Amino acid sequence: MPEFKKKVFEKEKAFSRTWFFNYFKIILGSFILALGVVFFILPIHVVPGGVFGVSIIINHLTHFPVGMSALIINIPLFIWGINVLGRQFGIKTFLAIILTSTFIDLLTHFTGGKPLTQDILVASMFGGVFIGTGIALAIRGDATTGGTDIIAQIVAKYTKIPVGQLFLVIDGVIVLGSVAVFGKIDLAPYAIIAIFTISKTIDSILSGLDHRKAVLIVSEQHEKIRDVILKEMDRGGTYLSARGLFYKDQERHIIFTALSRKEVARLQHYIKRIDPDAFLAVLDTHEIIGSGFKPFQ
Repeated sequence: MPEFKKKVFEKEKAFSRTWFFNYFKIILGSFILALGVVFFILPIHVVPGGVFGVSIIINHLTHFPVGMSALIINIPLFIWGINVLGRQFGIKTFLAIILTSTFIDLLTHFTGGKPLTQDILVASMFGGVFIGTGIALAIRGDATTGGTDIIAQIVAKYTKIPVGQLFLVIDGVIVLGSVAVFGKIDLAPYAIIAIFTISKTIDSILSGLDHRKAVLIVSEQHEKIRDVILKEMDRGGTYLSARGLFYKDQERHIIFTALSRKEVARLQHYIKRIDPDAFLAVLDTHEIIGSGFKPFQ
């Protein structure tokens, strides 16, 4: 067993640090989402898809509160989510649904829903960032904010399609419906911009900002490089057996390891000193699960 530290991840137990942190992410995410809807999206009548997009349409037609409309629509979707994704998902998602709807209606009531900008493009982009951040934080807390989130989570569970891409498809259909209701096709491009921004923000927070690097190293000095990875960098790795194209009868040792961006820079510095002729391939990864990184869910 290589001598490197194993990071211990705390499993979520009631009132544990992980438990509190997850619920904090859900509360914060719900509030940030509400800010995006009330101060950027709702005032400019841009429908960014999802249940809140449908609620904006209902609000336009009947003046019924956006948050209350979303809550009513989310009830059957919430029940579906419990049956498919489990009770723990249901408890947290129920909290996120209630909080988001409440925050939206409270902010609208006390602020009058006054926009922070009159520029539709800026509002669409900032609204998308706020909404995407809120949704991603809720997902990080093992919940969703309801509606499209639930549908996307369920579909992603069985198809492994990125959640952000699922939002694009589902919400696109809702935007087409909003064009017919509002009768303003010129708002459609801004809705698409908002949806795209939401999608990219979600994917960036869920995976993009946590990108790690997979590294393949071919060197005659592989033993020294191995020692550096284990002892100096406190990381692990795996030897892969291979044969070169030019010297197919000569067996080579390839080191495979996973590192952060900063650790890759350190490793390159070490390898340059040990073996300037080494071959180093650095690959992008969206997620690394295992000892020293993220635990299995």
